[in-house]
Amino acid sequence: MEKENLLPSTEFNLLAAGLADTFIQRWDTYPRQMDNGSYLCIKKPLYQNHILVHLRGEITLGVYLLNPDSQARFIVIDADDDEQFAQVNRMASNLAHRGIPSYLERSRRGGHLWFFFNKAVPGKDARNFGKGLITGHGLPDEIELYPKQDHLGDGPGSLIRLPFGVHRKDGKRYGFIHPSGEKLAPLLRDQIPMFFNPQTVSMAVFDEFCKLGQPEPRTPEFTPSESPGETLSLRIKAAITVQDFVGRYVDLTPAGRGHCPFHEDRNRSFSVNVEHNYWHCFSGCGGGSVIDFWMRYKNLDFVEAVGELAGMLLK
Repeated sequence: MEKENLLPSTEFNLLAAGLADTFIQRWDTYPRQMDNGSYLCIKKPLYQNHILVHLRGEITLGVYLLNPDSQARFIVIDADDDEQFAQVNRMASNLAHRGIPSYLERSRRGGHLWFFFNKAVPGKDARNFGKGLITGHGLPDEIELYPKQDHLGDGPGSLIRLPFGVHRKDGKRYGFIHPSGEKLAPLLRDQIPMFFNPQTVSMAVFDEFCKLGQPEPRTPEFTPSESPGETLSLRIKAAITVQDFVGRYVDLTPAGRGHCPFHEDRNRSFSVNVEHNYWHCFSGCGGGSVIDFWMRYKNLDFVEAVGELAGMLLK
């Protein structure tokens, strides 16, 4: 933010408060960017003064996409290079011609495209909306969608850099632009009030792309009578492959890789082994069968997980 230290304290406080109202999803913990560009989860309360210091450039904060109830008030499509950013830019331009609002932000390697909702929606619905946008505009699989989780697991979920701060890795600030490349406002401090009440997508548009992003229902490969095994757990494991089951809840590449739903994962450390029919997280979240996945995904014990899966798969 140009000449930010020359702004009166009262103006800084107003900017910080407005920014927080729009972007902050939770106040019990917060992510802080380190000098190498990575983020550290600070398990302490977030205060408005942190936002103020973020705007002054003394620290850089991230923002979690899901609130404690696993709801989202916005999604972000992340382009990691200039080619991806050009594709996202074209999508923003096409949507603008339809009157669908989005906000295009530059970043160190590419950019972010933000979509805001007029109320918090379940994380799964928010992600389906984003998936529908990506599918409907033919964006590549490498484009990342935030939030990465349908609902929270053990941690606070995925994060994105809070706008208008200094990127710790290159010392630069990145603002918002129109698809034409023109700045949203000449000065970054003039852009911030535009996000006090950002334009939101209509429910009709939300439903349109949400339906487009919903996976087609999958039918178990085997019926109960065809499922071998003397125990209920063995019949469950035989009723559906790990790839088919886990693919309902994790976006998998054709090679079976995806972002782990059990930790903040930027590197697709989750993998499904099709040949041996198991899943595994290379960052230490474990692995195993469909039962192991459901126990971890729903925070259930073995008996509870088997009971739920039997109802889902052995009808």
